[in-house]
Amino acid sequence: EPSLSPVLNKVEGLIKEHFRKRDHEKSRELIDKWKNEGVYPYVGKAENIVEDAERKVFDIMAINVIKYIPQFDNGDLKLKKFQFKLLRHIVGSCPDDLRTILEEVLSLPKEKQTELAEILRDASLSAVISVSKIITDRLKFISGLENVLFHQNTRKVFKERSQLHKIMADNTWFFGESFTLSVNDKSLTEVLRVHLEKQGIDIPVDEKVTRIDGSVGIVDLMLTRSIGKNYPDEREHIIIELKAPKVNIGQSEIEQVKSYAYAVAEDSRFNGLKTKWNFWVISNELTTYALRELKQKNLPEGAIYQAEEMTIWIKTWSQLIQENKHRLGFLQNQLNISYDREDGLQFLKQKYAEYTEGVVFENESQDEYID
Repeated sequence: EPSLSPVLNKVEGLIKEHFRKRDHEKSRELIDKWKNEGVYPYVGKAENIVEDAERKVFDIMAINVIKYIPQFDNGDLKLKKFQFKLLRHIVGSCPDDLRTILEEVLSLPKEKQTELAEILRDASLSAVISVSKIITDRLKFISGLENVLFHQNTRKVFKERSQLHKIMADNTWFFGESFTLSVNDKSLTEVLRVHLEKQGIDIPVDEKVTRIDGSVGIVDLMLTRSIGKNYPDEREHIIIELKAPKVNIGQSEIEQVKSYAYAVAEDSRFNGLKTKWNFWVISNELTTYALRELKQKNLPEGAIYQAEEMTIWIKTWSQLIQENKHRLGFLQNQLNISYDREDGLQFLKQKYAEYTEGVVFENESQDEYID
């Protein structure tokens, strides 16, 4: 009966609200029970919005585990405490793995899997945790990198190709959030191939790209991005020449990066496509030659050459580190993320153990730093 529809809908809404309240009360009672048993893995109030989101996700997961695996709540308290700690670790460190746990470990019904997955996709819950994890890891990475680049012991032994290059190729966000790695330790000919491919041009590259002196240059890194929605056919490339911290940027380093830029400028196969080219050379310190190059008039700060769509830049690690700290600082404050120098060292040492062996030292004193 159409006239009864509003009434029936209202009654249905009241019934759903009743069961929601009842489920909420039962959930609260269950959490209080775990706290009294000493197995609940959180103490006191949440310190920030990240922990608050983490607790909510944990509660959702734990309550549904009990609902579908009742024997879980009746087991040994020591075992349950350990399992809750493990679940908390997964929620806080690997939120993307929760869907796998729902499907493969807990074997929840498909309907319940979908329902929980939608809750876990809520921006105020698992997304906050994921973003916090990314920001924390990046801040630790920057701290660790700063240590190995500027500590007077490590800066002398930190190698460009086998260590610094490998680490930075895995962290290209450091050079620009919207750029992706497109060439890694390849020749200028490969740069041309990738450049044409990004533009959707399928032509064979039979002749090598060479520098003006006829030699074949090997590019450390090339990063690429699309300019934006309004210019879908335009690209921007950054070709990066990395230098170990013990190598100052001088005439030979500048001539090297210029030779790459001029090779691109002189090869007609690079022409006719809407592309911005940036060439960077990066190290800790500059020679007087490099400082004089930077004093040229009518160029952006940090640039030593600019013509049409091509710019050559001199960058320092300290400059890039400060830019990244500034960029991440707002989110760090909003998410109340804290870390120290030791966290940064350990992060770099654990994640890149094969590249930092014999380089990252523990218990280094602060006064050994080079400013």
